[in-house]
Amino acid sequence: MAQDYYQTLGISKAASPEDIKKAYRRLAHQYHPDKGEGGDAEKFKQVSEAYQVLSDPEKRKQYDQFGTAFQGGRGQGGFSGWEDFAQGFGYNANNVDFEDAFDIFSDIFGGGSSRRPRRERGIDLEMDIELSFIEAVFGVEKEITLEKKDVCERCEGSGAETDSKINTCPKCHGVGQIRTARRTIFGQMSSVATCDRCDGSGKIADNPCKECQGLGTKRRVKKLNVKIPAGVDHGMRIRIANEGEVGYRGSNYGDLYLRILVADHPKFKRDGEHILSEVPISFYQAALGTEIDTDTVDGTIKVKIPAGTQSGRILRVKGKGVPQINGGKRGDHLITVTVVTPTKLTKKEKDLFKKLADEAGESVNVDEGFWSRFTS
Repeated sequence: MAQDYYQTLGISKAASPEDIKKAYRRLAHQYHPDKGEGGDAEKFKQVSEAYQVLSDPEKRKQYDQFGTAFQGGRGQGGFSGWEDFAQGFGYNANNVDFEDAFDIFSDIFGGGSSRRPRRERGIDLEMDIELSFIEAVFGVEKEITLEKKDVCERCEGSGAETDSKINTCPKCHGVGQIRTARRTIFGQMSSVATCDRCDGSGKIADNPCKECQGLGTKRRVKKLNVKIPAGVDHGMRIRIANEGEVGYRGSNYGDLYLRILVADHPKFKRDGEHILSEVPISFYQAALGTEIDTDTVDGTIKVKIPAGTQSGRILRVKGKGVPQINGGKRGDHLITVTVVTPTKLTKKEKDLFKKLADEAGESVNVDEGFWSRFTS
């Protein structure tokens, strides 16, 4: 069965290139077959294949358009040197992201680098937040609830009871990682894995925290009050820094991304910074001109309809549109006028219209039998 590349990397179809890279790096570390415990060659291959496609704008565009048919058209070749080796890790040999590549190889194999591999930050989270049309225009403060891995409140992330002594981990000697060497077809290579004794912290408590069993982290439900700025639109993502999951002890939090979903409005539509609406007027109002009440996001206002207004004419009300997110000026409210032709006329109204037609020199030739069917 063909894999869903977005699902493989655990990201949404709206993920940015940076989100794709972060997801790949995390999963590559997790599943690499030379990592020892936790390594999975098949999953690593799937993750690398997904990254190779989604990190390339052209390939991603084709995949989004053709889906599994795109996968079926890809070649199946054996190892043929650096190009296949690079592509196996999710890189295009002709366009290698060297910074990302050296991070991966040095963290997994050592790679001859003297740089100590950094601890991973916590995982980024993403959730949808629903807004009304008016809330999106003017901004709003919302309370959201999410479940995530967070710092243990009892031990404040130390993993130890209050009276416990904290010692250097005897397995990793305080490094937080275990490095092992093995021979491969590429020569002597070393692999690095997070120490399973101290969970990468390099410290061990004599008396582990009873709430989190010494992990320093615990899943919990958290409520947040978040401010949504004025002017957001459907599909936008807002980053809430450090509200993702906590990583290893001593590492940074991930971020929380809110995906904005804006509900439809019964009267208004949006076009960028402008708000659109329609207003019906009668034939008489269009011909003679008038002033009518019409709704805007700021409330009801009076709008002047010039004499001789034609159906489809657009009237502009300045400064009644959507504010710019950076706090700049507002767009406009654009009102499309629709002239409604009367469908039923009284005998008196018909006589008046005939006189108007005669005055304008127009022939109407009204079928009285036809009109009687509407007025009877």
